[in-house]
Amino acid sequence: MKRKVIQRPPSARQKMINLMYIVLLAMLAMNVSSDVLNGFKIVEESLSNSTSNATLQNDKAYREFAAADSINHEKVGEWYGKALYVKQISDSLFKFADELKLLIAIEADGRDADVNDIHNREDLEAATQVMLHPSRGKGGQLYDAINNYREKILEMVT
Repeated sequence: MKRKVIQRPPSARQKMINLMYIVLLAMLAMNVSSDVLNGFKIVEESLSNSTSNATLQNDKAYREFAAADSINHEKVGEWYGKALYVKQISDSLFKFADELKLLIAIEADGRDADVNDIHNREDLEAATQVMLHPSRGKGGQLYDAINNYREKILEMVT
């Protein structure tokens, strides 16, 4: 026999504690220190190394796929075409993300910005301006691009 659990609405005190917690988190998020950004730089370097290794492995796989297609196009051709399609849409999304990183770096450091070495890390508004600006923000485009990519990939899987 199941017992019914009666949940009481949160008290005014609990609501206030929750609200103070949210305000504290928002204040912390607004004051991101350059140390946190340095941590992101380290993660970016690690991801860059992993991406380079994966790119080498993928290039080898595509070369092998092309060789198999040239030997037996009837059997491999359809799958090789699908592989090239996935590569094309993946490269397109990756390129768009790189463009956004460059725009953020330019917003922070100016025209001579280097994505791998942002000098004005204290400019916490750079990413906000590029991604969330009401008239020229690219965040919505990135969101749509990721969802579009996901839908295209899911169409490939049965």
